[in-house]
Amino acid sequence: MLDSSISNTHVGSDLIDEIKSALKNIRGWGSVEIFIQDYKVTQITERNIRKPHHMSEHHTIQKNGVLTK
Repeated sequence: MLDSSISNTHVGSDLIDEIKSALKNIRGWGSVEIFIQDYKVTQITERNIRKPHHMSEHHTIQKNGVLTK
């Protein structure tokens, strides 16, 4: 759990390093979420998203679950 205080005027270098590290860990598709409570960063969550290869072919899924081009 992070306990990094933030304000309008100063963000610590340790917090910046944590955010940079999270961004570097994203592999192509993903997100980094920063959770703040009482002006303190309490959590940084990294999510990597894997896109199935067939999704790049612009398929659609109909209501009945059939995959079509």
